[in-house]
Amino acid sequence: MTQFLPSFPLHTTPLISFAFILLLGFIAGELVKYTRFLPKIFGYIAIGFLIGPDGLNIVTHSLLVNSKIFIDISLGIILFELGRHLDFSWLRYDRALLPTSITESGLTFVLVFLVLHFFGLSWLQAALGGTIAIATSPAVVMTVAYDLASVGPVTRRTLILTSLNNLFALVIFSFLLPISNAHNLGILNIFMHIFYRLFGSMILVICLLILMKLLARLTGKQKESQFILFLGIVLLTIGIASILNLSTLLTLFILGVAARNFDHEHLLMEVNFGWLARIFFILLFVITGVYLKLGTVSNIIWIALTLIFIRLIAKITGLFFVGKYSRLTKKQSLAISFALTPMAGVAIGMTTMLTDFNPNFGTQLNQIISFVIALLTIIGPVVTQLAFLKTGEAYPMQTEGRYNE
Repeated sequence: MTQFLPSFPLHTTPLISFAFILLLGFIAGELVKYTRFLPKIFGYIAIGFLIGPDGLNIVTHSLLVNSKIFIDISLGIILFELGRHLDFSWLRYDRALLPTSITESGLTFVLVFLVLHFFGLSWLQAALGGTIAIATSPAVVMTVAYDLASVGPVTRRTLILTSLNNLFALVIFSFLLPISNAHNLGILNIFMHIFYRLFGSMILVICLLILMKLLARLTGKQKESQFILFLGIVLLTIGIASILNLSTLLTLFILGVAARNFDHEHLLMEVNFGWLARIFFILLFVITGVYLKLGTVSNIIWIALTLIFIRLIAKITGLFFVGKYSRLTKKQSLAISFALTPMAGVAIGMTTMLTDFNPNFGTQLNQIISFVIALLTIIGPVVTQLAFLKTGEAYPMQTEGRYNE
Protein backbone atom coordinates (compact mmCIF):
# COMPACT_ATOMS: atom_id res chain seq x y z
CA MET A 1 0.00 0.00 0.00
CA THR A 2 2.78 2.41 0.91
CA GLN A 3 4.27 2.06 -2.56
CA PHE A 4 1.48 4.25 -3.90
CA LEU A 5 2.29 7.05 -1.46
CA PRO A 6 5.05 9.65 -1.89
CA SER A 7 8.19 9.12 0.13
CA PHE A 8 8.98 11.61 2.87
CA PRO A 9 10.66 14.01 3.12
CA LEU A 10 9.44 15.29 -0.23
CA HIS A 11 12.09 16.38 -2.75
CA THR A 12 11.57 19.03 -5.40
CA THR A 13 12.39 18.39 -9.04
CA PRO A 14 14.17 20.82 -11.40
CA LEU A 15 10.82 21.37 -13.15
CA ILE A 16 9.16 22.50 -9.91
CA SER A 17 12.15 24.71 -9.10
CA PHE A 18 12.03 26.41 -12.50
CA ALA A 19 8.25 26.86 -12.24
CA PHE A 20 8.84 28.43 -8.81
CA ILE A 21 11.49 30.80 -10.25
CA LEU A 22 9.30 31.74 -13.22
CA LEU A 23 6.24 32.49 -11.08
CA LEU A 24 8.22 34.45 -8.49
CA GLY A 25 9.87 36.48 -11.25
CA PHE A 26 6.56 37.15 -12.96
CA ILE A 27 4.90 38.29 -9.70
CA ALA A 28 7.88 40.50 -8.78
CA GLY A 29 7.84 42.13 -12.22
CA GLU A 30 4.11 42.84 -12.01
CA LEU A 31 4.46 44.34 -8.51
CA VAL A 32 7.37 46.56 -9.57
CA LYS A 33 5.26 47.86 -12.46
CA TYR A 34 3.04 49.70 -9.98
CA THR A 35 5.94 51.88 -8.85
CA ARG A 36 5.63 53.63 -12.26
CA PHE A 37 9.35 54.43 -12.34
CA LEU A 38 11.05 51.02 -12.06
CA PRO A 39 11.16 48.59 -15.01
CA LYS A 40 9.90 45.02 -14.62
CA ILE A 41 13.47 43.75 -15.02
CA PHE A 42 14.31 45.29 -11.66
CA GLY A 43 11.72 43.04 -10.05
CA TYR A 44 13.08 39.93 -11.78
CA ILE A 45 16.64 40.67 -10.64
CA ALA A 46 15.58 41.68 -7.11
CA ILE A 47 13.64 38.45 -6.51
CA GLY A 48 16.59 36.45 -7.85
CA PHE A 49 18.93 38.17 -5.42
CA LEU A 50 16.43 37.62 -2.59
CA ILE A 51 16.27 33.84 -3.10
CA GLY A 52 19.99 33.55 -3.95
CA PRO A 53 23.02 32.76 -1.76
CA ASP A 54 23.35 36.36 -0.54
CA GLY A 55 19.64 36.46 0.34
CA LEU A 56 17.43 33.70 1.70
CA ASN A 57 19.67 31.04 0.10
CA ILE A 58 16.71 29.09 -1.28
CA VAL A 59 18.33 28.28 -4.63
CA THR A 60 20.61 25.23 -4.51
CA HIS A 61 23.85 24.65 -6.40
CA SER A 62 22.29 21.81 -8.40
CA LEU A 63 19.53 24.13 -9.58
CA LEU A 64 22.09 26.64 -10.84
CA VAL A 65 23.92 23.87 -12.68
CA ASN A 66 20.67 22.68 -14.28
CA SER A 67 19.81 26.26 -15.23
CA LYS A 68 22.68 26.52 -17.74
CA ILE A 69 20.59 25.23 -20.62
CA PHE A 70 17.94 27.89 -19.94
CA ILE A 71 20.58 30.61 -19.79
CA ASP A 72 22.06 29.37 -23.08
CA ILE A 73 18.65 29.40 -24.75
CA SER A 74 17.85 32.86 -23.36
CA LEU A 75 21.14 34.35 -24.55
CA GLY A 76 20.76 32.50 -27.85
CA ILE A 77 17.37 34.05 -28.58
CA ILE A 78 18.60 37.48 -27.44
CA LEU A 79 21.76 37.46 -29.56
CA PHE A 80 20.00 36.10 -32.63
CA GLU A 81 17.37 38.84 -32.32
CA LEU A 82 20.07 41.44 -31.65
CA GLY A 83 21.94 40.39 -34.78
CA ARG A 84 18.75 40.88 -36.78
CA HIS A 85 18.63 44.50 -35.56
CA LEU A 86 21.99 45.22 -37.23
CA ASP A 87 20.70 46.32 -40.60
CA PHE A 88 23.49 47.24 -43.03
CA SER A 89 21.09 49.47 -44.97
CA TRP A 90 20.76 51.68 -41.86
CA LEU A 91 24.54 51.93 -41.61
CA ARG A 92 24.53 53.18 -45.20
CA TYR A 93 21.65 55.56 -44.47
CA ASP A 94 23.25 56.96 -41.30
CA ARG A 95 26.94 56.89 -42.09
CA ALA A 96 27.86 58.29 -38.66
CA LEU A 97 26.59 55.22 -36.79
CA LEU A 98 29.60 52.98 -37.43
CA PRO A 99 32.20 55.70 -36.63
CA THR A 100 30.19 56.57 -33.50
CA SER A 101 30.21 52.96 -32.34
CA ILE A 102 33.93 52.55 -33.09
CA THR A 103 34.70 55.77 -31.19
CA GLU A 104 32.68 55.03 -28.06
CA SER A 105 33.71 51.35 -28.02
CA GLY A 106 37.37 52.28 -28.55
CA LEU A 107 37.26 54.93 -25.82
CA THR A 108 35.61 52.46 -23.46
CA PHE A 109 38.30 49.87 -24.10
CA VAL A 110 41.20 52.31 -23.72
CA LEU A 111 39.94 54.09 -20.59
CA VAL A 112 38.93 50.90 -18.79
CA PHE A 113 42.26 49.32 -19.77
CA LEU A 114 44.19 52.28 -18.32
CA VAL A 115 42.19 52.28 -15.07
CA LEU A 116 42.60 48.54 -14.49
CA HIS A 117 46.30 48.67 -15.34
CA PHE A 118 46.70 51.63 -12.97
CA PHE A 119 45.15 49.55 -10.17
CA GLY A 120 47.75 46.83 -10.65
CA LEU A 121 46.24 44.35 -13.11
CA SER A 122 48.44 42.94 -15.88
CA TRP A 123 48.09 44.28 -19.42
CA LEU A 124 46.19 41.16 -20.53
CA GLN A 125 43.80 41.26 -17.58
CA ALA A 126 43.22 44.97 -18.20
CA ALA A 127 42.65 44.32 -21.92
CA LEU A 128 40.11 41.57 -21.19
CA GLY A 129 38.37 43.86 -18.71
CA GLY A 130 38.23 46.63 -21.31
CA THR A 131 36.81 44.21 -23.86
CA ILE A 132 34.04 43.01 -21.55
CA ALA A 133 33.24 46.65 -20.67
CA ILE A 134 32.52 47.39 -24.35
CA ALA A 135 29.47 45.11 -24.30
CA THR A 136 26.02 46.55 -23.61
CA SER A 137 23.36 44.18 -22.32
CA PRO A 138 21.10 43.40 -25.29
CA ALA A 139 18.60 41.66 -23.01
CA VAL A 140 18.05 44.78 -20.90
CA VAL A 141 17.89 47.22 -23.83
CA MET A 142 15.55 45.02 -25.89
CA THR A 143 13.28 44.11 -22.98
CA VAL A 144 12.93 47.69 -21.73
CA ALA A 145 12.30 48.99 -25.27
CA TYR A 146 9.70 46.28 -25.82
CA ASP A 147 7.97 46.83 -22.47
CA LEU A 148 7.68 50.55 -23.20
CA ALA A 149 6.73 50.09 -26.87
CA SER A 150 9.58 52.51 -27.52
CA VAL A 151 10.00 53.53 -31.16
CA GLY A 152 12.03 56.33 -32.72
CA PRO A 153 15.53 57.51 -33.69
CA VAL A 154 16.95 57.08 -30.17
CA THR A 155 15.55 53.56 -29.76
CA ARG A 156 16.64 52.40 -33.21
CA ARG A 157 20.15 53.81 -32.85
CA THR A 158 20.46 52.37 -29.34
CA LEU A 159 19.64 48.90 -30.66
CA ILE A 160 22.08 49.22 -33.58
CA LEU A 161 24.87 50.56 -31.32
CA THR A 162 24.16 47.74 -28.85
CA SER A 163 24.56 45.27 -31.73
CA LEU A 164 27.87 46.82 -32.81
CA ASN A 165 29.15 47.01 -29.21
CA ASN A 166 28.59 43.32 -28.71
CA LEU A 167 30.06 42.44 -32.09
CA PHE A 168 33.29 44.31 -31.27
CA ALA A 169 33.41 42.85 -27.76
CA LEU A 170 32.87 39.24 -28.87
CA VAL A 171 35.42 39.43 -31.70
CA ILE A 172 38.15 41.07 -29.57
CA PHE A 173 37.41 38.66 -26.73
CA SER A 174 37.87 35.71 -29.11
CA PHE A 175 41.37 37.03 -29.92
CA LEU A 176 42.39 37.69 -26.32
CA LEU A 177 40.93 34.61 -24.61
CA PRO A 178 43.50 32.05 -25.88
CA ILE A 179 46.38 34.36 -24.87
CA SER A 180 45.25 34.06 -21.23
CA ASN A 181 46.46 30.44 -21.34
CA ALA A 182 49.58 31.12 -23.42
CA HIS A 183 51.97 29.19 -21.15
CA ASN A 184 49.99 26.01 -21.80
CA LEU A 185 49.02 26.51 -25.43
CA GLY A 186 52.08 28.04 -27.09
CA ILE A 187 52.11 30.68 -29.83
CA LEU A 188 51.15 28.34 -32.70
CA ASN A 189 48.23 26.82 -30.81
CA ILE A 190 46.99 30.28 -29.84
CA PHE A 191 46.78 31.34 -33.50
CA MET A 192 45.16 28.04 -34.42
CA HIS A 193 42.64 28.46 -31.60
CA ILE A 194 41.73 32.01 -32.71
CA PHE A 195 41.52 30.99 -36.37
CA TYR A 196 39.38 27.94 -35.59
CA ARG A 197 36.87 29.78 -33.38
CA LEU A 198 36.43 32.79 -35.66
CA PHE A 199 36.40 31.11 -39.05
CA GLY A 200 34.70 28.00 -37.69
CA SER A 201 31.85 30.19 -36.44
CA MET A 202 31.53 31.88 -39.84
CA ILE A 203 31.52 28.58 -41.72
CA LEU A 204 28.86 27.21 -39.36
CA VAL A 205 26.79 30.38 -39.91
CA ILE A 206 26.98 29.95 -43.70
CA CYS A 207 25.77 26.35 -43.43
CA LEU A 208 22.94 27.25 -41.05
CA LEU A 209 21.84 30.22 -43.19
CA ILE A 210 21.62 27.96 -46.24
CA LEU A 211 19.59 25.48 -44.18
CA MET A 212 17.29 28.27 -42.92
CA LYS A 213 16.62 29.55 -46.42
CA LEU A 214 15.97 26.06 -47.80
CA LEU A 215 13.48 25.32 -45.04
CA ALA A 216 11.89 28.77 -45.41
CA ARG A 217 11.44 28.12 -49.14
CA LEU A 218 9.80 24.81 -48.24
CA THR A 219 7.42 26.17 -45.59
CA GLY A 220 6.67 29.52 -47.20
CA LYS A 221 6.05 32.87 -45.53
CA GLN A 222 3.92 31.82 -42.59
CA LYS A 223 4.61 33.32 -39.18
CA GLU A 224 3.86 30.12 -37.28
CA SER A 225 6.15 28.02 -39.49
CA GLN A 226 9.02 30.51 -39.43
CA PHE A 227 8.68 30.93 -35.67
CA ILE A 228 9.35 27.19 -35.28
CA LEU A 229 12.10 27.40 -37.90
CA PHE A 230 13.95 30.22 -36.11
CA LEU A 231 13.60 28.62 -32.69
CA GLY A 232 14.82 25.28 -34.04
CA ILE A 233 17.81 26.93 -35.73
CA VAL A 234 18.74 28.78 -32.51
CA LEU A 235 18.64 25.52 -30.51
CA LEU A 236 20.55 23.68 -33.24
CA THR A 237 23.21 26.41 -33.29
CA ILE A 238 23.66 26.19 -29.52
CA GLY A 239 24.10 22.42 -29.72
CA ILE A 240 26.47 22.33 -32.71
CA ALA A 241 28.62 25.26 -31.50
CA SER A 242 28.96 23.56 -28.11
CA ILE A 243 29.95 20.23 -29.67
CA LEU A 244 32.48 21.90 -31.99
CA ASN A 245 33.86 24.10 -29.18
CA LEU A 246 32.98 27.28 -31.04
CA SER A 247 31.79 30.54 -29.49
CA THR A 248 28.04 30.09 -29.10
CA LEU A 249 27.49 33.79 -28.42
CA LEU A 250 29.43 34.98 -31.47
CA THR A 251 27.94 32.32 -33.77
CA LEU A 252 24.34 33.18 -32.88
CA PHE A 253 24.97 36.90 -33.21
CA ILE A 254 26.57 36.53 -36.66
CA LEU A 255 23.73 34.22 -37.71
CA GLY A 256 21.21 36.91 -36.81
CA VAL A 257 23.21 39.50 -38.80
CA ALA A 258 23.40 37.15 -41.78
CA ALA A 259 19.67 36.38 -41.64
CA ARG A 260 18.91 40.12 -41.74
CA ASN A 261 21.36 41.19 -44.43
CA PHE A 262 21.97 38.21 -46.74
CA ASP A 263 18.41 37.09 -47.37
CA HIS A 264 18.29 38.65 -50.82
CA GLU A 265 15.30 36.52 -51.87
CA HIS A 266 13.36 37.79 -48.81
CA LEU A 267 12.48 34.26 -47.73
CA LEU A 268 12.76 35.02 -44.01
CA MET A 269 10.14 37.01 -42.16
CA GLU A 270 10.18 39.32 -39.16
CA VAL A 271 9.20 36.87 -36.44
CA ASN A 272 8.29 37.92 -32.91
CA PHE A 273 9.39 35.33 -30.34
CA GLY A 274 6.75 36.88 -28.10
CA TRP A 275 5.74 35.13 -24.92
CA LEU A 276 8.20 32.26 -25.38
CA ALA A 277 11.09 34.73 -25.35
CA ARG A 278 9.46 36.47 -22.41
CA ILE A 279 9.55 33.27 -20.37
CA PHE A 280 13.25 32.77 -21.02
CA PHE A 281 13.97 36.46 -20.36
CA ILE A 282 12.32 36.24 -16.93
CA LEU A 283 14.32 33.11 -16.11
CA LEU A 284 17.54 34.79 -17.32
CA PHE A 285 17.09 37.89 -15.19
CA VAL A 286 15.99 35.99 -12.07
CA ILE A 287 19.01 33.68 -12.37
CA THR A 288 21.19 36.76 -13.00
CA GLY A 289 19.90 38.10 -9.70
CA VAL A 290 20.76 34.80 -8.02
CA TYR A 291 24.35 35.13 -9.21
CA LEU A 292 24.75 38.70 -7.88
CA LYS A 293 27.48 39.00 -5.26
CA LEU A 294 27.39 42.23 -3.28
CA GLY A 295 29.30 41.05 -0.20
CA THR A 296 33.06 41.25 0.49
CA VAL A 297 33.55 44.11 -1.96
CA SER A 298 35.35 46.63 0.25
CA ASN A 299 38.66 46.06 -1.55
CA ILE A 300 37.27 46.54 -5.08
CA ILE A 301 34.31 48.90 -4.69
CA TRP A 302 36.24 52.04 -5.66
CA ILE A 303 37.76 50.32 -8.69
CA ALA A 304 34.30 49.17 -9.81
CA LEU A 305 32.73 52.60 -9.29
CA THR A 306 35.60 54.23 -11.21
CA LEU A 307 35.08 51.80 -14.10
CA ILE A 308 31.36 52.55 -14.25
CA PHE A 309 32.02 56.30 -14.32
CA ILE A 310 34.79 56.02 -16.93
CA ARG A 311 32.65 53.72 -19.09
CA LEU A 312 29.78 56.22 -19.07
CA ILE A 313 32.13 59.12 -19.89
CA ALA A 314 33.50 57.14 -22.87
CA LYS A 315 30.02 56.56 -24.26
CA ILE A 316 28.90 60.17 -23.72
CA THR A 317 32.09 61.45 -25.39
CA GLY A 318 31.69 59.16 -28.39
CA LEU A 319 28.04 60.10 -28.88
CA PHE A 320 28.60 63.84 -28.49
CA PHE A 321 31.65 64.22 -30.73
CA VAL A 322 30.75 61.79 -33.51
CA GLY A 323 27.05 61.14 -32.96
CA LYS A 324 26.23 64.76 -33.84
CA TYR A 325 26.73 63.79 -37.48
CA SER A 326 23.68 61.51 -37.11
CA ARG A 327 21.55 64.67 -36.89
CA LEU A 328 20.78 63.96 -33.23
CA THR A 329 20.11 66.65 -30.68
CA LYS A 330 22.26 66.86 -27.56
CA LYS A 331 19.37 65.47 -25.54
CA GLN A 332 19.05 62.47 -27.87
CA SER A 333 22.81 61.81 -27.81
CA LEU A 334 22.84 61.93 -24.03
CA ALA A 335 19.82 59.61 -23.87
CA ILE A 336 21.53 57.03 -26.10
CA SER A 337 24.68 57.22 -23.96
CA PHE A 338 22.69 56.39 -20.82
CA ALA A 339 20.60 53.76 -22.62
CA LEU A 340 23.86 51.92 -23.42
CA THR A 341 24.71 51.68 -19.69
CA PRO A 342 23.47 48.14 -18.80
CA MET A 343 25.81 45.17 -18.61
CA ALA A 344 24.38 41.71 -17.94
CA GLY A 345 24.02 38.51 -19.96
CA VAL A 346 26.76 38.82 -22.59
CA ALA A 347 29.27 40.25 -20.10
CA ILE A 348 28.43 37.43 -17.66
CA GLY A 349 28.85 34.94 -20.50
CA MET A 350 32.31 36.28 -21.38
CA THR A 351 33.38 36.30 -17.72
CA THR A 352 32.20 32.70 -17.34
CA MET A 353 34.06 31.69 -20.52
CA LEU A 354 37.24 33.23 -19.13
CA THR A 355 36.85 31.34 -15.84
CA ASP A 356 36.12 28.05 -17.64
CA PHE A 357 39.02 28.51 -20.06
CA ASN A 358 41.60 29.35 -17.40
CA PRO A 359 40.29 29.14 -13.80
CA ASN A 360 43.60 30.40 -12.37
CA PHE A 361 43.74 33.53 -14.48
CA GLY A 362 42.46 36.89 -13.30
CA THR A 363 40.63 36.13 -10.05
CA GLN A 364 40.78 39.82 -9.13
CA LEU A 365 39.56 40.80 -12.60
CA ASN A 366 36.56 38.47 -12.27
CA GLN A 367 35.71 39.97 -8.89
CA ILE A 368 35.88 43.52 -10.25
CA ILE A 369 33.91 42.80 -13.42
CA SER A 370 31.33 40.74 -11.50
CA PHE A 371 30.73 43.65 -9.12
CA VAL A 372 30.49 46.13 -12.00
CA ILE A 373 27.96 43.83 -13.71
CA ALA A 374 26.05 43.50 -10.43
CA LEU A 375 25.71 47.27 -10.03
CA LEU A 376 24.87 47.91 -13.68
CA THR A 377 22.39 45.02 -13.68
CA ILE A 378 20.53 46.84 -10.91
CA ILE A 379 20.74 50.46 -12.12
CA GLY A 380 21.05 49.81 -15.87
CA PRO A 381 17.36 48.98 -16.56
CA VAL A 382 16.23 52.06 -14.62
CA VAL A 383 18.60 54.35 -16.54
CA THR A 384 17.63 52.82 -19.90
CA GLN A 385 13.93 53.22 -19.16
CA LEU A 386 14.44 56.88 -18.20
CA ALA A 387 16.42 57.47 -21.41
CA PHE A 388 13.54 56.21 -23.58
CA LEU A 389 10.89 58.01 -21.53
CA LYS A 390 12.67 61.39 -21.49
CA THR A 391 12.99 61.42 -25.29
CA GLY A 392 9.26 60.87 -25.73
CA GLU A 393 9.69 57.61 -27.65
CA ALA A 394 8.09 55.32 -25.05
CA TYR A 395 4.39 54.47 -25.04
CA PRO A 396 3.99 52.06 -22.11
CA MET A 397 0.18 52.01 -22.39
CA GLN A 398 0.45 50.44 -25.86
CA THR A 399 2.30 47.29 -24.79
CA GLU A 400 -0.81 45.20 -24.17
CA GLY A 401 -1.24 42.53 -26.79
CA ARG A 402 2.14 43.04 -28.41
CA TYR A 403 3.29 39.54 -27.51
CA ASN A 404 0.46 38.10 -29.57
CA GLU A 405 1.37 39.94 -32.75
